[in-house]
Amino acid sequence: MKNSVHYFPTRLFRWFLSQQILASALFFVVLCGGLLLWLEATTLEPEVRRMIRHAVLVTLAISFGGMIVISLAMARRLVVPLGRLIEKTRRLREFQKLEEHEPEALTFDEPGEWYELERALNRLGRDLRQKTIRLSREKTELRAIMSAVNEAVLAVNSEKRVMFYNPQFAYLFNQQSAPKGEIHITELLRSPEVLQIYETALQGGDPVRREVQITVSDERQARHFQLSVAPLRKKHNQEIYGAAGIFYDITELKKAERIRIEFVANVSHELRTPLTAINGYLQTVMSDFEKGHTEQAGEFLKIVAGNATRLKHLVEDLLDISALESGKELSMERVNVQDLTEAVIRQVRANSHKVHIFYDFQEMWGDPKRLEQVLRNLMENAVRYVPEGRNIEIRWARKGDEGFELHVKDDGPGIAPEHQARLFERFYRVDEARSRATGGTGIGLSLVKHIVQRHGGQVHLHSEIGRGSEFICEFPGQS
Repeated sequence: MKNSVHYFPTRLFRWFLSQQILASALFFVVLCGGLLLWLEATTLEPEVRRMIRHAVLVTLAISFGGMIVISLAMARRLVVPLGRLIEKTRRLREFQKLEEHEPEALTFDEPGEWYELERALNRLGRDLRQKTIRLSREKTELRAIMSAVNEAVLAVNSEKRVMFYNPQFAYLFNQQSAPKGEIHITELLRSPEVLQIYETALQGGDPVRREVQITVSDERQARHFQLSVAPLRKKHNQEIYGAAGIFYDITELKKAERIRIEFVANVSHELRTPLTAINGYLQTVMSDFEKGHTEQAGEFLKIVAGNATRLKHLVEDLLDISALESGKELSMERVNVQDLTEAVIRQVRANSHKVHIFYDFQEMWGDPKRLEQVLRNLMENAVRYVPEGRNIEIRWARKGDEGFELHVKDDGPGIAPEHQARLFERFYRVDEARSRATGGTGIGLSLVKHIVQRHGGQVHLHSEIGRGSEFICEFPGQS
């Protein structure tokens, strides 16, 4: 078994040995002086006294040498195990690794107290090693978890100086690595509301959960966060030494909630308008029939039929968008784009517009019903907004080796830049009064975007005020 002695306490050994020698020398000097005085006081013959004196000195000298040897052995017996303990203590203090099974190096003839002390020190070393390994593992696991968490995490001490933040926080709030405890929370987040939440958690000792708005990096609009802050306590006395907060980004949830509310309001409005007209005209027709007046019944019924058709189209468009968003599979096959375009032109009444059609290929891969919806909605949109007599251009063009593009271009009034970003949202209208008057449902372009995206493509808009608009639908695939 490996011996653990690496240190010999020389100064302690010298001090112990010198004290033993000094005590022994003092004892023998006193004893020798006493014997010599006793001899001088006796009535023995001088020759006898001389022989006794010589024998006493020799005996004392031999005894003194023996005492030195015994002191040397005793000093070594005491300080050698102490050296081992000092060496182990140094290694523990410096968090150096002790052997998994550190030998109990004391022998059976050494003092039992030393043996018990070394055994206790060995147990302490093993416990410390195990705790150090466990803490290191827990620290590594905690850092891995914090790095994997999608939410931003920020921990501060009782003085609200930063102790830790994870990579998500650094990325979200554009922060670089910083020394712990040197940055105040106000240098990272200039939000009095956030500071107050941390202060409440530190002072009150209870978790705090609130919704806050924080401006992030260079973004113009503030983000919405659900901030949850909990106090950090010491294990032995439950004293609060800091607080940790998790920033749940709920901006998209807020946006989705706003879109949902607007969608419900818009659907309700779109349904209410034709239903009100249908109900009103039917009430009028019923009243006229009761009075025997039927002159305007035909005209009123045509209006009722028109509003019923509008409702039918609205419901169909809503069902189509719902089907696309729910992941309904497309019926992919080879589509003849010339036949598809001619069918759409027959459906869309564009007699007063000059329609120009160009084909760079004849067939593409896609869902024929959905592609027809794309072209029809774009054509209806152009006919609805482009003044009569203007040009509408339809072009099917190749893109690269396998991709295809559908261009629908007009020389109409164009679309202002502030409207272009939201043009593909459901029920968004540039001119609400004109759209409703011409019978649009308000979700045609949104349906176009969903269909193109389900084909794996994208839709773009290029438009300038007074210079017309061009919708470009990109499709992957092969001819």
